[in-house]
Amino acid sequence: MRLRTLVGRVGLPLLLTGLATAGAGLPAYADPDDDLGPEVELLLPEQVVAVDGKSKKVEVEVLNYGEDTARDLIVRFGSSAIPASIGFVAPAGCDADGCRIDSIAPGKQKTLTFTVSPTAALPTFGANLDVVLEDGTHEWAQSAPVTVFTTKEGVDLELAPIDDYKLDPGATADVPIVFSNTGNKAPAGYGVVLVGDPFLSFPMKYSNCFTEDELEGIACVFDEPIQPDETVTLADKAPFRFKLAADTPGPSELFAGAYVVGLTEEDLAELPAGVRSARKASALEVQPLDEDPDDLPEDINDWDNVRTFTVSVSSNPADVAAIGGTFTGSVGDTRTVKVGVRNNGPAATGSILQGALLLVDVELPSGVKVTKADPDCFEDGDGKYFCLIIDNLHKGDKAEFSFTGTIESAGEPGSVKVDNGDLDPKKGNDTAVLDVKLTTAGAGGGGEDGEGLPVTGAPAGMVAAGGAALLLAGGAAFYAARRRRIVTVVD
Repeated sequence: MRLRTLVGRVGLPLLLTGLATAGAGLPAYADPDDDLGPEVELLLPEQVVAVDGKSKKVEVEVLNYGEDTARDLIVRFGSSAIPASIGFVAPAGCDADGCRIDSIAPGKQKTLTFTVSPTAALPTFGANLDVVLEDGTHEWAQSAPVTVFTTKEGVDLELAPIDDYKLDPGATADVPIVFSNTGNKAPAGYGVVLVGDPFLSFPMKYSNCFTEDELEGIACVFDEPIQPDETVTLADKAPFRFKLAADTPGPSELFAGAYVVGLTEEDLAELPAGVRSARKASALEVQPLDEDPDDLPEDINDWDNVRTFTVSVSSNPADVAAIGGTFTGSVGDTRTVKVGVRNNGPAATGSILQGALLLVDVELPSGVKVTKADPDCFEDGDGKYFCLIIDNLHKGDKAEFSFTGTIESAGEPGSVKVDNGDLDPKKGNDTAVLDVKLTTAGAGGGGEDGEGLPVTGAPAGMVAAGGAALLLAGGAAFYAARRRRIVTVVD
């Protein structure tokens, strides 16, 4: 089956970075010109479509992406009078002044749910509702509009929330999948997609499931309709299960997500060979379709078809060791040296997908003038560079960076320093020498892949808190443009 329908409608990169907490549809982010105040973000769908005569629940998330607890926040609905035709009902616990949020921890979110029940007076082109986030003193605010529409008929699948997990490396867990068709039409079938970070695997054990190269996970197809107002869940004997790799770096937090989508007869006809009839685990009776499924509209609210969740991983250290080298030759010679880092395990190092960057600080010997630096390294002062490793390094892997320079004198030695933070239990090998060895013959060795002796001392703190945030923000683009050269070493 092509992923045109089953996977193509959901932004998997967003799922994997944890940014799609409001759903697969385009969320209405606050105006970037607003005064954002604390590092918080308002997430909700841009459009809400209610099926004729039915109410629709809408989730609003307030995400704290900063490093400090966000306090004393208020969510208000309607910067002006809310049109009565929307049929707005505020979230539980809110009053006329809005919904008060005492605090949100770093990296967490607060979810509020309001309801719309459009009346016959709702205009054909819909009506707008503004959602406003502000602090308790009204010093700053950000807002996002939502347009509410109604339709006579449609398929509307909703996936229930999935709780976060706390697991040890190597553990397995079941993912509860519960979803409903809150529309008034039934699709010919449906598919469920489960995706996650590279350290999460999804065993292929069911005949109606398959994988694709484009998919970091598993897709399962059910070739029977889900009727209006029907709820489907997976049976205990046939759960979605994922496994956490034994070398998952920890402590860390992985992201995963599930997505459900309605399918047409054409979609079902494109199933790959070997995919059998659906395994449906609902005890509800299925009613036959009267309509041609190919003529049914797509899901009218795809923003509530997706749920993301996190997997918090317990401690699992990775001992990283700096690799130094030597520029060997006479004054005037040009030599290339490879330096870097080796992971001695047992766990892998973190990557950009786990919100981490492994940094290597390189200080060239004072007697060497650099003529060419590795493209994955960036100058940070005279003869100083920092290099980024955004992929995971598994046990035995090493990442190398090449520096070419002209030998001018013996000078003072330089260093290679790596900082893996709290994931590294051994700090004594985090620094290695990068030196110059003068020869009289004028044709010394190139110093290729030379490993220097460890030097005691604390790892360099090149990146301050603000700089680290900027590096993480730009890391995704860097990851897409260039993959780190990783060499697997077999001892």
